[in-house]
Amino acid sequence: MNLDARIQVRTSRELKEQATETLESMGMSVPTAINIFLRQVVHEQRLPFQPSLFPYVDAIREAEAEPVVDVNGIDEMMDLIDHA
Repeated sequence: MNLDARIQVRTSRELKEQATETLESMGMSVPTAINIFLRQVVHEQRLPFQPSLFPYVDAIREAEAEPVVDVNGIDEMMDLIDHA
């Protein structure tokens, strides 16, 4: 396969480092993983995974379980946020 095109992607340094470490433990590089992903998109004519909100369900439930904090106006709310 002739690798003659370049794709540039912006991401966070932390995510790049985590992905690089994970992929290296699997014996592959980030470019190899991206090429595998793109081949699967073409082959399946869809994303090779189902995007979902489910990873956020637990976070939403945790937030909803937090106790309610009563505030008397925006200034008090902002003070709570600033000193959290």
